[in-house]
Amino acid sequence: MMLSDYTIRPAKIADLPTLNKISWVAKSHWGYPDDWMERWKPDLELHKEDLSKQEILVLLDGAQAIGFSAVQDYSEHVEVNHLWILPSYIGKGLGKRLLQKSLTKALVKGRPVLVDADPNAEGFYTNFGFITFAQVASYPPGRFLPRMRLFPTLDA
Repeated sequence: MMLSDYTIRPAKIADLPTLNKISWVAKSHWGYPDDWMERWKPDLELHKEDLSKQEILVLLDGAQAIGFSAVQDYSEHVEVNHLWILPSYIGKGLGKRLLQKSLTKALVKGRPVLVDADPNAEGFYTNFGFITFAQVASYPPGRFLPRMRLFPTLDA
């Protein structure tokens, strides 16, 4: 399939169970221990309240949800809270397309975009133009997430 064959639409309440499965499967893809995954489960899940707080977009292959993003708009910046693609779709340019769509408003308004990236996704965000500027403590103790920032350019 071509990139143009995939569609993106806003999430609905009915999507939440599927989106939560996608984040779990996508995070599990990196081979993290089960106890770490269980500890991170609350951070991987979306709830109906999130639909009013964040812009949540669903990536579709036909009618099947294969990924999603959740971006929260703050007055000074925008934060990427979730960006997950099912493992069988990784490496096809879909994450980049979904992230671009998610950040359209932020880039137009010229505000920086922040993300606490999974270490396995740091390269993806770096290729998108993000720069690591700090580390955020994670679980287990001694593990850190790269805190990354994207400064929009006028031609974004």
